[in-house]
Amino acid sequence: MEIDLTTLNKNSESETLELKESLDSKAIETIGAFANTNGGTILVGVRDDGHITGVVIGDTTLEDWAQKMQAKIQPRFLPSITSHVQNGRTVIAIKVQRSDRPIGVDGRFIKRVGRTNQMMAPDEVRHRLLATSKITWDGIVDERASFADLDSAVITNFISMLNSAKRRSVPAGEPVITTLEKLALAEEGKPTRAALFLFGKNPRRFFHSAYIKAGRFKSHTLIVDDKEFEGNLFEQIEQAMSWFQNRLETKLVIGHEAFRGKKRDAQNLAQREDVWEYPLDALREAVVNAICHRDYTSAANTTIRLYDDHLEIWNPGTLTHQLRPEQLLLPHNSFPPNRLIAESFYNAGIIENWGTGTIRIAEALKEQRLVPPKFDVSMTDCFRVIFDKTDLYNEQRLKDLGLNARQVKAIRHLCDNEVLTHAQYQKLCAVSKPTVTRDLSDLVDRGLIVREGATGKGTRYKLS
Repeated sequence: MEIDLTTLNKNSESETLELKESLDSKAIETIGAFANTNGGTILVGVRDDGHITGVVIGDTTLEDWAQKMQAKIQPRFLPSITSHVQNGRTVIAIKVQRSDRPIGVDGRFIKRVGRTNQMMAPDEVRHRLLATSKITWDGIVDERASFADLDSAVITNFISMLNSAKRRSVPAGEPVITTLEKLALAEEGKPTRAALFLFGKNPRRFFHSAYIKAGRFKSHTLIVDDKEFEGNLFEQIEQAMSWFQNRLETKLVIGHEAFRGKKRDAQNLAQREDVWEYPLDALREAVVNAICHRDYTSAANTTIRLYDDHLEIWNPGTLTHQLRPEQLLLPHNSFPPNRLIAESFYNAGIIENWGTGTIRIAEALKEQRLVPPKFDVSMTDCFRVIFDKTDLYNEQRLKDLGLNARQVKAIRHLCDNEVLTHAQYQKLCAVSKPTVTRDLSDLVDRGLIVREGATGKGTRYKLS
């Protein structure tokens, strides 16, 4: 961080900057909070309104500060300390790097949220500790279980899926125990927790909340019907998808609308297609993500809530500290708390590359002209994915994006027609050629439409 002491004011404090008049217990607490979040800088000798008061530094002051930090911070963690002078007053900058392992201050684990320090949930601390030890929760052997608790038919089918996906082939005749140990799903002849969830005859015997509960809601309190999906994880996925197909509405689309984004020709333009109110591929991806990322130590279960105008999937646990909700719609790394379950799904061809699931959900929704999913982390220890039936090209949404009435009309025209030309736009909106060019160029720049063909009469526009 480049220190500019002249610009400090009462609004300077942030998720990565704290102002302190002295190195008190709160300042040291903030060192832990920065280390457990995204790093940051503490300026000692500055009031919280940005006024520089300065600190008196003697020959051993900084050494005394370091010893004071060491006494309170566990495990050993020392930030960098530099001195700055402004108008004859000394300000000490304590720069803190983010730590992969959780850092405690007087036995407490704090994280930075906005401009405040907040206690980390015990589950979050535990998951962070497991991650830094290179062991995930699902990779631990459950001493209560044995191979008698696994379904051999499910394991056989899983091995067949591995060979079909060709991501992790299994030699013919290889003993099952050998295969599972190679995949870290067993250790010294005993199944790991991941194996119990994947192949268990009754996973709920060991982890009571290891199931999915789905309900049809007319309001937040009025439930029309509900259902529980138990068994191994493969069964839970298939039960959830069957429930969606029995509850969701479909519409029949004909002609080019049925083939949006696909190759069209004279024959298939006459075909028909049933379209679900939410794309099933997106829902399946969301359910699989929930299974891979949920906290199985929580007493809560994964929940599917279907309302008239939207759908929510609630998951115990929270988003890993390395990611923020807005990053999930961009290329990002994946940090599954249940790494062996995620690896097994990948090896079996159930999921693609790690970190792409949420992007594929958004792409499937966009293909069906629905708004992107929302990812909500506002509730403690709960992650929500929200699907909305709002049309991606809804008139009010387009106006909110800053489009003028002509551009809105053009987008709506393209929702019902495959292409739009300059001449069609001019006739549709009764405007001059320069206005047509300006409006359409703006839509191209915004990424809402794409230009095809040479300039002039050969130019055509399509929805992005």
